[in-house]
Amino acid sequence: MADDEEFEDFFDGNDTCTKSIETSTFLHFSLIPSVVIILILACLEKREKRFWFDDRYPKCPRRCALLLPLDFYNSINNRWSLGFAFGATTDKIMFLFEKEFFPVGLPEWAKVFWVLVTAFEVGISSYPFFVCLLTKYEVVGAVLGFLYTAAWAVATIFDILDCSPNDNFFGKYTEVILKWPSLLFLFLLLGRFLFKFVKAVRVSSVWNQNDKDSLMEQHQLQYVQQLLRKPVLGNPQKKWFQRKLYQWDPYFKFPSRLISTIVVMFLCLYMFIGFEFFLIKSLITALKTLHNFFEEAFSVSGDASWVQDFEEFIRVLEAIWIVTTVIASATCIGYAFNILACYRKQIKLLRAGKRYLLVSESMKVSSSQSVVALSKFISFQIAYIMWGYLIMHLVQWLFGMIFMYVLILPMVHGKWMELLNKWGTVILTFIIVIVIKKIQVFVGGKFFLQPKMSPSDSQKPLALDNRRIFVNFSYFLFFHSVVVGLTSCLMRLFRSIVIGVWLVGRIDRPVMPKGYEQCDAGYTVWIGMLFLDHYHTNPILVCFCQILCDKLKQKKLSADSCSSVPKPLVIVPRVSSKARTRWFLLYTLLNNPSVQKIRKLKPLSY
Repeated sequence: MADDEEFEDFFDGNDTCTKSIETSTFLHFSLIPSVVIILILACLEKREKRFWFDDRYPKCPRRCALLLPLDFYNSINNRWSLGFAFGATTDKIMFLFEKEFFPVGLPEWAKVFWVLVTAFEVGISSYPFFVCLLTKYEVVGAVLGFLYTAAWAVATIFDILDCSPNDNFFGKYTEVILKWPSLLFLFLLLGRFLFKFVKAVRVSSVWNQNDKDSLMEQHQLQYVQQLLRKPVLGNPQKKWFQRKLYQWDPYFKFPSRLISTIVVMFLCLYMFIGFEFFLIKSLITALKTLHNFFEEAFSVSGDASWVQDFEEFIRVLEAIWIVTTVIASATCIGYAFNILACYRKQIKLLRAGKRYLLVSESMKVSSSQSVVALSKFISFQIAYIMWGYLIMHLVQWLFGMIFMYVLILPMVHGKWMELLNKWGTVILTFIIVIVIKKIQVFVGGKFFLQPKMSPSDSQKPLALDNRRIFVNFSYFLFFHSVVVGLTSCLMRLFRSIVIGVWLVGRIDRPVMPKGYEQCDAGYTVWIGMLFLDHYHTNPILVCFCQILCDKLKQKKLSADSCSSVPKPLVIVPRVSSKARTRWFLLYTLLNNPSVQKIRKLKPLSY
C-alpha cells in the first residue's frame, strides 16, 4: 500500500506553490512601459524627409521618426551589446515554443494567427532593449533602457526564486538552472546601459555625431590597404591551431547578426537541453518507481524474469541517453562555431569573385528572397539547431539501443555462439564485399593505368593501359556489380538518412542533392543572407562610397569658402511630387519629340 501511494503521489505532483510574479504574466503588463519608451524615443528622432503635417505643426519639425532596433551594417561597436539584448530575450523566445499560451477552446485554424499575435507581443516587449542601445540620444536611451531592464531583472528574480526550493515534477531548483543565463544577460545589459550613460555624459555630442558619419569601418580600410600592398612571397609558418582549427583574420569582423545568433543559439540550446534532461530524469524516475511496484507485486508468484529485463531496459535507456546527450550537445556546439568559420570563408569567396564555388548555376536567388532571408536568418538558425539537436539525439539514442540489444548485451550474457551464428555470416559477407571492392580499385590502378610521368606525381595519369584485358575485366565485373548493386543502393539510402539527420541543424550546407538546393529553405535563407551582406558590406565598395562622400564634402566646403558675399535665405515653396513628375515629363517630351510616338498614353486624372 505504501508503494501504491508513492506511485500515485509521483504522478499527481505536489507543486502547490503560487508565484507572486511570473514572467509570462509580466510580459503582458510590460507592453505599457514598452510602448511609452518607443513613443518617447520616436518623438526625439528626426526624419530625413518632410511630410504634409510638418507644415501644420512647425514647432515639431520632422519629428516622430521610425526607430531602428537592429544595426546590422553601419557599425560593429554595438555587436556585443545587441548580443546581450538578444540573450536577455531568450526566455521569451522559448515561450513561443510552448503550447500553454493558446486559449482554451481556440479553433485549430485560428492558432496560426494567435502565434503571429503572440510573436508580435514578444517583439514589442523586447523592442526597448534594442532601440535604447541604438538611439542617437544616448542619455535618454540609457536611462530608459536601464529602468526597463531593471524591471525585467526584478521580475525574473521573483519568478525564479519564488518556488525554486520546493520540489515539483522536475525536481528542485529547476527554474534557477534553466533561467539563470537570461538573468545574467539582463545584468550585463544593465551594465552596458550604465556604461553608455557615463560615456554620453563625459563625451561631447559633437564628437559622437562626427564619429557616426563615417560609412567605413577601420577593418574595412585595412582590408583595402592590404589588397593594394605587394603580396608576401612564400608561405608563412602557421601553428597547429591555425592550420587545423581556426586562423585569426585582423581584416575581417563578424557582423552583429552573427554574434547575436551565436549567443541566442547557445542560450536556447542550454535551456532546451536542460528541459530535456529534467524531463527524461522524471521519466526514468517514474519507470524505476513502476519497476519497484511490479517487483513487489510479482515477487509472490515467482514469475519475475520479465521484471529483471525491465530493470535492465531502464539501466540501458539511462546510460544510452546520457551518452547521446553528450554527443549531440557537443555536435551542436561545434555547429555554432562552424557557422562563423563558414560565414567568413564564403564571404571571402564572394569578395574574390568565386561565386561558382559557393552556388551552382542551377540555383537562383532573387533580390526579394535575399531581403526576406536577412530577416529570417536568426530565427531560422535557432529553430533549425533546436530541431536538429532533438532529431539527432533521438536517432542516436535509437541506434544506441539497437546496438546494445543486438551486439553488446548478448556478449554480456555470454551468448557468444548464438550471436556468432546469427550475425557472423552477415558480418563476414560485408567484410568480403569491402575487400573485393578494395581489390578492384587496386587492380585498376596497378594494371590498367599508364606509369607516372614524373616520380614526384602523387598518382598515375588517367590514361588507360592493357586495354584488351581492361575490356574483359569490365565485362565480367558487370555481372558481379549487378548483384552487389542492391546492397550498394541500400547503403546509399542509409548513408543519406544518417548524414541528413546529422546536418539538419546546419543551414550553411544543403541537405538536398546538387541541382535541388532551391528546395532547401534553410540553405536558401543562408545564401540570400550572404549575397545581401556581400553587396552592402564589401570593403572595396564601402571604401569607394566613402571616397565619393569625402570628395563631395570637400567641394561643398570649398564652394562655401569661395563665396564671400552672404546669400539671402530663399524659402522654396513645397511642391507636390505629382506636379514635379508631370513637369519633368513635359520637359522631356518637348526636348525629345521622337519619344512622343512610342509613349504609352494614359488618361489624365483630375
